Amino acid sequence: MLISHISDLHLGYSQFSLEEREEDVYQTFHEAIDISIKEGARLVIFAGDIFHNPRPCGKAIITLGNALKKLKEKQIPAAFILGEHDISRLRDVPFAHIYSNLGLAKKLRHDEPFVVDNCAVFGADKERRSNIDSLIERLRQAEQVAKRHNGKKVLVLHQGLDDFNKFAGELGSNALPASFNYYALGHYHDHIEKRFGHLGGPLAYPGSIDLTPSEGIKEVEKGFIMADMSGEEPSTHWIPLNSRRQQFSVRINYGDIADEVGRIIERAKCFGNKKPVARIEVAGRDIDSKVIAENLKRLNDYCLHYVWQPLEEGRLAATVYDSRPADIDSELYRLSAQALGSDELAKFAVGEILPLAAGRDAAARSVLEIVWQAYKAGKFVGRGEGGGGGSTTT
Repeated sequence: MLISHISDLHLGYSQFSLEEREEDVYQTFHEAIDISIKEGARLVIFAGDIFHNPRPCGKAIITLGNALKKLKEKQIPAAFILGEHDISRLRDVPFAHIYSNLGLAKKLRHDEPFVVDNCAVFGADKERRSNIDSLIERLRQAEQVAKRHNGKKVLVLHQGLDDFNKFAGELGSNALPASFNYYALGHYHDHIEKRFGHLGGPLAYPGSIDLTPSEGIKEVEKGFIMADMSGEEPSTHWIPLNSRRQQFSVRINYGDIADEVGRIIERAKCFGNKKPVARIEVAGRDIDSKVIAENLKRLNDYCLHYVWQPLEEGRLAATVYDSRPADIDSELYRLSAQALGSDELAKFAVGEILPLAAGRDAAARSVLEIVWQAYKAGKFVGRGEGGGGGSTTT
């Protein structure tokens, strides 16, 4: 039995608020679905962060609905759990539930398995650190139910493990139940796979299907996992998504800027009709931003979007965009990742710490004081672990 394990779709996200980048996400998603069908998947699992926003745009809603209809026509069931991007802070029913109510996908539960070809699949939605004890209790319940099933067992979660990032993780692998054959996780945006001796099978994060806000511009492959459950122990195959728009970073010399831009153009031409996104670091002395802007205008016909950063000795570097950044959430994530040196630390800071610190009471002041003291002590240092891995200096 083959299971397609896809996570962190972020349908509806548009990098730099560009319509083309939103369409890119839909295209890579369609590629993942088409490959899953072609390879003979018997089940497609979405391991959280299906949408980028808990109130998704119409195009994202229709895109997912059409994909689920396509899977149903091929008699391939789909199942899902919710990530933090799918869950509103307001008391509201998560939008993804509509697909379960319409019979297009199965909302996974911890106390009742979804059985496909004698493979029992359990799942639990994302829980924040403050409610992690509740999740651990539900995992214990899931294990008790799973022990009564004589076939293969899969656990689906959208959580960060501190085994991979001790700052951004919410729990450790030792908190996971041992009775499962495959642990299908989401949340970290890098591809991670590991076999823990105390668990019943491999644990895997496929990573996001495209770059997300806190990752900035970087050269990286994205994909999903096909897990073969037919053997004694499941085997995994990570499949890269080749339809993605390419992104790259380059450092050029200010003194040779005209020739350097020409070399960037030649590189951009290699990507064909799908224009790349570029990050350009300009090194030199007495840098004149007007001179750089005038030369970089030549990239408009060859790059969908670019940002540039002066690297002038003795001056604080700052990113310059070819247009005003309109996506405030993306910019907040980007700046956090740049300051902290880690995608996952940025997600933790913006998603967990910021809401707590936003209040005006004593608790908020305490949160800020603890974070500030930890930062001064050098505890927030990016280690290249978990999703994102390393600094993002766009």
